[in-house]
Order: sequence, then C-alpha cells, then structure tokens
Amino acid sequence: MRIEKFFNWILELKVVLIAIEGIDGSGKTTVAEFLRDELEKLGYSVALLKEPTDSEWGRKLKKSYSSRLRPEEELELFLKDREYDVRENILPALKSGKIVIMDRYYLSTIAYQGALGFDPAKLKEKNEEIAPKPDLTFILDIPPEKAVSRVKKRGDRPNDFEKLEYLKKVREIFLWCAKTIENAIVIDASKELNEIKKEILTRTLEKLRAE
Repeated sequence: MRIEKFFNWILELKVVLIAIEGIDGSGKTTVAEFLRDELEKLGYSVALLKEPTDSEWGRKLKKSYSSRLRPEEELELFLKDREYDVRENILPALKSGKIVIMDRYYLSTIAYQGALGFDPAKLKEKNEEIAPKPDLTFILDIPPEKAVSRVKKRGDRPNDFEKLEYLKKVREIFLWCAKTIENAIVIDASKELNEIKKEILTRTLEKLRAE
C-alpha cells in the first residue's frame, strides 16, 4: 500500500497525527496517555496507538528485545509492522476524524536502526513511502544515563535496546531528525513531569486551534 493515495483526503479532513518519540526511559508512554486523557476531557475523539503493534511482525519484535535479530531482519519486521499499523489502525482512525497519538512511530525506526548503521536519510525516505507524516512530533530528549536509571528504578532490567552506548547513538539521530523533519519539537524530558505535560498539551492545543 502506498500512502500517497491517502494524502488528499487527509488534508481535506484536517485530521491530526501526533507522534511521541524519544529513547527508552524518556517518559513517552506517560506523556502519551496524559495527552489522550486531557484531549478527551476537552471533547476531542482520540486514538492512542503504540508501536510495535500486536501483529505477527510486532510480536516477533517484542520477543527479540533481549536477544536482538540481525539488523536487516529487524528493520524488515519494523517496516511490515508499520504497514500493518497504518492500514489497520492509523488510517481508519484518521478517516473517522480522530486525533491519533502515536507512542513511538517511524522516527524510532530511523533512530534505533540508524544507530545500527543504516543511513537515517534513507530510512526516513523508506518510512515516508508507507506512513503518513505527523502533524506534530514531540521528541522527548534526555541524557541516556538518566534514561537508563529510570528504566532500572521502575524495576525493569535494561534490554538490548537500552544499552547506554547504543542509546547515545540513538539520541544523536533523534536530534538529527528534529532538524530535518517538519513540525518537530524537542522537549527537555529531564524537567519536572508536570512541566513536560503542560508544554506538550499547550503546543498540541495551539496546533488544534490553528487547524
């Protein structure tokens, strides 16, 4: 499926797709759930989606967290899972007029697979052939040392995606993405959580009111 087929009606409907991105431990899920809840309180219809999904490809990825696959195989699974998510979840939700919030989206593939040696620019191009571009992307930026500490404090053992030196490379690519994609906002995720929530909600409402 080619996403170009859907560009026209996406623009006509003025739907909004929001991506919450960042390294593990940056607070993506907490922020995404908060944003959904606040928008629903204001009367918006919202779909909160998370990648990887529970598709056959997403399940394989989740099983590989502690024993990673070959980079080429991993990338292929992420792309197939994203094609599934776009077809089965994202586009139907957008078409129904919902605001879609993504807890991880294709910038994560660019950053995490880019840190394995793939060209980030080519990964960006490949993903944008199959997935709609977000209207807003929040990149939660945090020093990897602090992110790993958070992962440990919540009782989790860091997996192969959460090793310190690897996350440093991932963070660098996320910051590169912030300079190369439209509507990307870098949020200092080392701040107080309430400050982060307030900033993201304010920025989102500014976007919605401008539509």
